[in-house]
Amino acid sequence: MGHEWTNLSYANVATTSAVAHKASRNWEDSLARGGAAEFDADAEKLGMMPLRVAAAKLLSCHISDVFCGSSATAMMSSIAWAVMPSKSQNIVSSRAAFPSTVYPWSRVALETGAEVRLAPYNENHYTDPRDILGLIDNNTSVVVISHVEYANGQRYNLREFSKVAHSVGAILVVDATQSMGMVPIDAVASGADVIISSGYKWLRGTYGTAVGYLSPEAKKLVPGIVGFRSNEDIWDMRSDRMNLPEDASRFEFTTLHFGALRGLAASIEEMLEIGIERIWEHDLSLSDMVVELASSRGLEVTSPKDDDQRSAIVSIRPPSEHHSAEIVRRLQDEFGILVTDRSGMIRVSPHIDNDHSQIEFLFTSLDKILAN
Repeated sequence: MGHEWTNLSYANVATTSAVAHKASRNWEDSLARGGAAEFDADAEKLGMMPLRVAAAKLLSCHISDVFCGSSATAMMSSIAWAVMPSKSQNIVSSRAAFPSTVYPWSRVALETGAEVRLAPYNENHYTDPRDILGLIDNNTSVVVISHVEYANGQRYNLREFSKVAHSVGAILVVDATQSMGMVPIDAVASGADVIISSGYKWLRGTYGTAVGYLSPEAKKLVPGIVGFRSNEDIWDMRSDRMNLPEDASRFEFTTLHFGALRGLAASIEEMLEIGIERIWEHDLSLSDMVVELASSRGLEVTSPKDDDQRSAIVSIRPPSEHHSAEIVRRLQDEFGILVTDRSGMIRVSPHIDNDHSQIEFLFTSLDKILAN
């Protein structure tokens, strides 16, 4: 039996943009129909370009600063092995960060003996930015953070972090999976050295594609993961040398799902037509309504409310007699509403495809569940 879903959980999995779905399917149909006859060597060589062009516009940077990948985790792993902090150095992050933001660095630290320093968080999964910044010292090699934290939507000031990191010679690496497509990002102005994002959340693409940015200094790194695309001319396939491209594409190492890449590019172009600032304002207006309706019912909102730290992710703590996982399950099964259970909180994350009537529907449905 089919559902008419109300997806208020873009921090989990987006409802794929229709233009992204169409572009991806068209590519798959073409491949099924003609194989290499319809996707030849030149098409494969240039297969990343539509996404690189779109992402460069979204991030206000140059095409040469952008690279594509299969996932944020694969990108982060390659960056971690490229930087490879030594035994005398340390890596700074937060315990609140999504595991894939920290795990690649923990793996490298196992190999080299580098120290991993993680700032604490409180009962609302909030991390005081000063606690992260306070861990940075002259031996810090890299500061790695999520631009927006997944559990409570806390947003960090990238410029502040980049200034402190650079003051001791460290680099700033940012996982923007929970912000890119929701929050306007000027990659160059942020001062970040690396920014990466998966494509299936706020960017409204599908699984199997991701996109990243490298600063001029980061483009000097030697990728930790390499493959046949790592050579400047991918079809000059000799194994006795590897001439890395000068631009960010040096971190593109293998064949990807080019349909997913085209789809993500189409979704980003669609969002650019709408305007990322307009999307940000829309998303915040929806999150304002979530906060207002939750507070009016006496429900605790655990996400930051300050304008400089908030995002469109709003986490709500249910009354003590109710379990968040059960509420989330009933919202989906009984009302077709998708939200997420995170750390005992109900995480609501609406986006451009949602409207205010759907937020109202969420809370009238929640009223019925809590009444029972």
